[in-house]
Amino acid sequence: MNSTDFLMALLAIPSPTYQEKEKCDFISDWVNEHLPMLSMERTGNNLIISSQKTSLPTLAFVGHTDTVPEFFEPYKDGHLLHGAGASDMQGGLACMLSFIHNHLTALLEKYRVMIIIYDKEEGTPIEENGLFELIQEKKALLSDIDVAIVGEPTNNTVQLGCVGSLHYTLKVKGKAAHSARPWHGENALYKALPIIQYFSTLTPIKQQVFGVDFFDVMTITESSVTPGRTTVPDEWTANINYRFSPVHELDDAHAHVTKAVESCGVAHELTCLNAVNAGRVIDHPILTAIQPLVPIEAKQAWTDVAQLTELGICAFNFGPGRQDQAHMPNECIDTNDMNDYESMLNRMLLGG
Repeated sequence: MNSTDFLMALLAIPSPTYQEKEKCDFISDWVNEHLPMLSMERTGNNLIISSQKTSLPTLAFVGHTDTVPEFFEPYKDGHLLHGAGASDMQGGLACMLSFIHNHLTALLEKYRVMIIIYDKEEGTPIEENGLFELIQEKKALLSDIDVAIVGEPTNNTVQLGCVGSLHYTLKVKGKAAHSARPWHGENALYKALPIIQYFSTLTPIKQQVFGVDFFDVMTITESSVTPGRTTVPDEWTANINYRFSPVHELDDAHAHVTKAVESCGVAHELTCLNAVNAGRVIDHPILTAIQPLVPIEAKQAWTDVAQLTELGICAFNFGPGRQDQAHMPNECIDTNDMNDYESMLNRMLLGG
């Protein structure tokens, strides 16, 4: 089976977030035709495809079907294949399914194989994420997984774990006044300057886990004041984003943000918008065995690896997509990278 042709078929089906049904139908039909020896359970637009339970370790291939860029008809340009979600992560899906199809007999001699296909990954609240839904409904089944490969774009590098993420809304109150008579008011932006100055001096803090480097970073990502060209602003509002490595627990991360803001000595309101834990690095003999075979890095972003490691599963990110192409309006993937990816899977998992 040719993964490039399969990817072209996937890219021809629009699947923006919340509109993944047609692509899920296509993959379901394809599995029934090409992998009839595997069983399949469908929950909404999420699929769990698996071989019979055995004493062998369970190896899962995991990927989401939704895409971010506006849909456009896929096309080839030399060795580049363009399409919405080509790198993030339709290319990963195509390669994983192609690899399983072409090597299923050999895989089943070493592993119980599982494939997890899910929707609503891109930019959704965690409670709406398709993998989250599957974990709530099929937790016992998913907990059987020993090792999971999540096909996010990683430039063909194994990326361990992932950083957690907190978003806070920070407000500093002032008092409105006419800009011609500012002494009647209190400028909220000026009051917030110690906070802005403090955050501008923060530097990344390196944390080494399993021999790879994660970085704790805290940043002001949005900033605004009450609008009005002739009015002293009575409120300054910012978004604080803290990305933290797997050495921290979620409660500790919350406490870190609170302490940092309080240290500025400015009266404020701090409200947590959303929080997701970091993905731990969990060792397993399979991971140990592949370490010398492929480049290993830390995942300096959040991915659904975090949800899997919370179940005690050794999970890592590994996909053929280009990270700098994710969410681009004319997104593409290099078909040479796809070929290399399948060869690397063969070497990692089958010793080929």
